[in-house]
Amino acid sequence: MKLFSRRAFLVGIASIGGGLAFGYVTTPEPPEGGERAILCPFLAMNPPDTTNVWTFARGCVDNGQSYSMALIVATMVTYAQKGLWAVLRHEAPDIYRLDQVPGISHDDLYQNYIPELREMAVARAVEGQVTLQDLVEMKEWVADQVGVTPGEASKTETALLFVRSGGDLTKWTVALEDVFRLLNGQRPEADTVVTPGKLNQAMDAASWRA
Repeated sequence: MKLFSRRAFLVGIASIGGGLAFGYVTTPEPPEGGERAILCPFLAMNPPDTTNVWTFARGCVDNGQSYSMALIVATMVTYAQKGLWAVLRHEAPDIYRLDQVPGISHDDLYQNYIPELREMAVARAVEGQVTLQDLVEMKEWVADQVGVTPGEASKTETALLFVRSGGDLTKWTVALEDVFRLLNGQRPEADTVVTPGKLNQAMDAASWRA
């Protein structure tokens, strides 16, 4: 999976090395940060502690992500947002500026079209379940609305939405209501832990136009 690239691995190693060299330096989130919106529904349902990358990753575990995966993603986002020095200082991502992350931010957000997407999902649902491919086609519809082609980050988000909402990795179906709970920043009833392996399975099973 491209998201977990060689560069991300090297930056992660640099973070550990920097911690040994420079000590455990932390940068808490400014108090006024709490007044701003968190655009990512995966973080909005239970905002993680942003004192440093380690507390951030532990908070992501509470949101249903494996610790190692959370640490890798957090390191990547911090690097893209703030640069290598911030990674070496163990800074967490700025969760209030996730729309300003080069190479990761994207405009085709599900949550900007929830009423329309719910109507689509209800029309497609069978016994309250939609498929992974339904989520793919819904994402492609959103992308069309904003005039973009879904990139790697959008494809990863789609797989993450499916897995975290309790998607079945053999039948490739998921409860419609859990999908929309998550998109609304609420915890799904399915208590599923997202791991790189599960995410890769979902990404490999999805079929995109491009």
